[in-house]
Amino acid sequence: MRFPNTRRRPLLLCLALAAALSSAPARADDKQALEQLRATTLALIDALVGQGLLTRERADALLKQAAQQAAPAVAAPAPGGWGAPLAGAAAAATAKAPGQVIRVPYVSETLRQQLREEIRNEVLTVAREERWADPRALPEWVRGIALEGDVRVRWQSERYAQPSYALDDKGQPLGVPCLNVGGNLPAECYRVQRDSPAWAPDLVNTTNDRDRLTLRARLGINAKVSDDVSAGLRLSTGTSSGPSSASQTLGNYFNKSSLVLDRAYIRWEPRYNLRLLAGRMANPFQGGDLLWPEDLGFDGLALQGDLNVGSGNFAFATAGAFPLEEFNTDKRDKWLYGFQAGLDMSLGNNTQLRAALGSFRFQNMEGVRATELPLSASNPRAATQSYLSSQYALAGRQKGNTLINLCPLSSENNKDAAAPCTNGGPVWGLASKFMPLSFSAGLLFKQFDPVEVGINFDWVRNSGFDLADIRARARSSAVDGLAEKTSGAQLRLNIGMPKLANAGDWTAFAALRRFERDAWLDAFTDTSWHLGGTNYQGWQIGGQYAFDRRSTLGLRLTSTRNLDDGVRLPLDPSNPSLLTGNLSSATLKIDVLQIDLNTRF
Repeated sequence: MRFPNTRRRPLLLCLALAAALSSAPARADDKQALEQLRATTLALIDALVGQGLLTRERADALLKQAAQQAAPAVAAPAPGGWGAPLAGAAAAATAKAPGQVIRVPYVSETLRQQLREEIRNEVLTVAREERWADPRALPEWVRGIALEGDVRVRWQSERYAQPSYALDDKGQPLGVPCLNVGGNLPAECYRVQRDSPAWAPDLVNTTNDRDRLTLRARLGINAKVSDDVSAGLRLSTGTSSGPSSASQTLGNYFNKSSLVLDRAYIRWEPRYNLRLLAGRMANPFQGGDLLWPEDLGFDGLALQGDLNVGSGNFAFATAGAFPLEEFNTDKRDKWLYGFQAGLDMSLGNNTQLRAALGSFRFQNMEGVRATELPLSASNPRAATQSYLSSQYALAGRQKGNTLINLCPLSSENNKDAAAPCTNGGPVWGLASKFMPLSFSAGLLFKQFDPVEVGINFDWVRNSGFDLADIRARARSSAVDGLAEKTSGAQLRLNIGMPKLANAGDWTAFAALRRFERDAWLDAFTDTSWHLGGTNYQGWQIGGQYAFDRRSTLGLRLTSTRNLDDGVRLPLDPSNPSLLTGNLSSATLKIDVLQIDLNTRF
């Protein structure tokens, strides 16, 4: 039996299928054979749908049309199932002629096999000709594309300690306005800083409580281009004004949020244990959120490798180079270089230990005071030379690090006073060099399946702090008493399910942290702690509960306050007995409550 070679062959195929699927056999062995043929044919159609060669809608439509074409010739089985008694007109006709013999054509095994092959070949041919879903029309790498994304809505409440002042007999503040006895120091006291050293001169709010809604939405594409090469792209809400958060504050008269390129990288894996990443990637280093916040992306190159050193034990290492700021007329480009090595060990069947040592260098990030004013506007090179390129960019810095004024001195006789820069105000640079050493370790206990218990410790120390070097670059004796505050540590406990994938899954955590002011670059810090920055200590507790598949409700409470380095300065020269802490030691207490509604796909 051959089908005509036309573009309407699917209909003819279905007529042939209908003859096999709707005929009622006269003998028990024929019935069994035809049921086998019917099951085989339907399985073939399902396989074609499963492989994408035929859509489910098209298959259902063709089978329905074939059944309708075959219905006048042979009565269809009743809704009760295959081989059920005839109903309706067919049953009535049978009742009227009980002696009538119904003849059904016998289909031999050879013919059934031929029918299977010809149906398959004809359907595949028509699918290609009509381009239902021709796999040859799609590039091979398209099959390796995967989409991922998440949406998070957060309610955040920020609470500040209110300021209180020493008052005279008339209820007026005693001494200078920024003499703080209790509570937070007002933001204007930070913003009046002009000379070195300085701390957090950009603060705009230290006393006004705040409640807000924020939105974070991310959509990513991961593509496996070949066996060794893959690529990733991700768009995210957020702005280019800060590197450590992708959240967008809501409340802008329903104006639309902006989208930024959050990930764009190429991953080459020439060996199963060696990977090269280039572009804008996720954090390639191991460790908790003490150093690197979750939303931070890295621009540059990273090389990762791991080695099996025993049963269940692996050594790993990561090296990377990441540009931070590039100038076209200055050789002092800013870079981050990092190296980390560690070990992942199995301590028995249900205990895992991971530990890593890291060394980082922020090249050319330290500030250098200018020796002369910028070129005048009449100079032909005025617009071609970078001026004060060592400044700590306002778009990056948060608060905590010690800063020095980079504007040139007003005169050689007054080496501690700065002349105003072109904008009329100070230009700030980092006082310390940053060459941090880090250590992270984590123990994971799986004895309580499905609940896991994890204990993680992170530590960092900036080995680049050098007081003599700071004085030489600041060209000011005011930094002589600057204390070395260069360490940070965090202890964190996690308990719960390893993945919040199903409804009812949960996790809880608690953390303690102490973060001294020059331990780490404050631009790259988690904004949930102290609303970003360094120079504080505090605690954090929280948890998440999966109320549906891949959808969670989370709560986190963080309480922090500025560190006090013990330095006391007289703020009123006429009354030296009025002493208070410098602005590094000034009180800044912040409590942050976050409630998250998150879903991912």
